[in-house]
Amino acid sequence: MSLALHDLFICCRQLENDTATDGIKKFKQLLCNSEIVLQLDRNSDSRQARQLDWDAVFEALQRYFHKEIRSLTMTNPNVSVSTQVSRQKKMQDIGSLVKYFIRRANERGPKLRCQELLNYVLKILRDATSCAVYGADCSSVLLKDILSVRKYWCEISQQQWSGNPMFVFFFLLLSFMNNHIQQN
Repeated sequence: MSLALHDLFICCRQLENDTATDGIKKFKQLLCNSEIVLQLDRNSDSRQARQLDWDAVFEALQRYFHKEIRSLTMTNPNVSVSTQVSRQKKMQDIGSLVKYFIRRANERGPKLRCQELLNYVLKILRDATSCAVYGADCSSVLLKDILSVRKYWCEISQQQWSGNPMFVFFFLLLSFMNNHIQQN
């Protein structure tokens, strides 16, 4: 493992633990490193076990995402306006980080597993609280990063297309967003 890739590995571990204060900024910086991106691409293409690839980094990012969501939603709602604004900003930052990561991973062709992306989107859309905050980001990921990629929509099974409530959730979300936009 290269030194740069090792730095990303350490950053992923820090995100998973409670030492993620500057982790988000460093994480984004590391994803801009062309050496790291190239190595993650190689590892993802080879699909060898026990190598850091895009999927492993996405798993770590999802664990961080869900940990932060739990932390932010379980806190006391009776706080000052500035604290509420701060929480909302942090939630937006976390959502945009995941969206940025997905786009960065797949900008040179699909590198992430389709099923992992679908599971991420469905988990967000099924939960009312996270859907309210991240529904727009998830719909963007679904439209631009999953359904627009031929490789991905070919990997979605017939059962998922017809039996999975993914599209029902998605269309309900679009309907909700459309109504919300018309009210404003």
